[in-house]
Amino acid sequence: MARGVESRPGKRRCPARLQPVDARLSAQLQNKRVRVEGEVVRPGEYVLPADSSLADALRAAGGLTPLAYLFGTEFTRESVRVTQQENYERALRDLEVEFAKAAYTRKALTADEAAAQAASGTGSSVLIQRLREVRPTGRIVLQLDPAAPQLPALALEDGDRIYVPARPNSVGVFGSVFNGGSYLFGQGRTIDDFLKLAGGPTRGADAESVFVLRANGSVVSARQDGGWFGGGSLANLAAQPGDTVFVPEEVGKTSWVQNAKEWTQILAQFGLGAAAIKTLK
Repeated sequence: MARGVESRPGKRRCPARLQPVDARLSAQLQNKRVRVEGEVVRPGEYVLPADSSLADALRAAGGLTPLAYLFGTEFTRESVRVTQQENYERALRDLEVEFAKAAYTRKALTADEAAAQAASGTGSSVLIQRLREVRPTGRIVLQLDPAAPQLPALALEDGDRIYVPARPNSVGVFGSVFNGGSYLFGQGRTIDDFLKLAGGPTRGADAESVFVLRANGSVVSARQDGGWFGGGSLANLAAQPGDTVFVPEEVGKTSWVQNAKEWTQILAQFGLGAAAIKTLK
């Protein structure tokens, strides 16, 4: 499929039999203009035949470099970003309403309770504000195995972007831990090992909501299999290069938060990724 390609990494070539995207054709029949970046031999923008796949785009870009980390490939799509943004804004409005309802129904009987409720309300407002600063990226999570030799056979859409990063050598630990930061990856280490390197969760941590954002965009939560470290799913979970471990702060528990498991849902469904981690930490 990589034959007859208009490319723009260097010299431009566009054979007469393959014209750029023609808006008069149906989306299914149009050539696909895609951008391939990162650890490929010839990064750039390419116009590919209508039935091209992710693999065709990588071939057009000359294939992967020795430093490529295929597991961490970021595949973004504009139509997905628009949908994510709409749903994300709706979810934030719902979260804001639930926080407001919870604050209205709570009754403070003592000065200490009133102070605690005020602090909780302030924390909720700060959380909402920080989340509003983040924008969904349109990333589609490619359910790759860390050792996968190639990308899935997914058809391209016009405007798609493929970014193949270099293999990372660290694991990040952020949020309510004593010494958040990035730690050198070591083969055989678990997520629990990296949490210990960061000093473990603080007293104000929401221990039951700890999650891991993997380099491929997927999320692994301590809640998914029930329990918490010591018997939960993260205790012995093998770390992968590029993992980001996040320990949220304890916030007022509304029914929406409990049922939707807001941290993992926001990250997984709306494609926020590491940008959200950096904003919330």
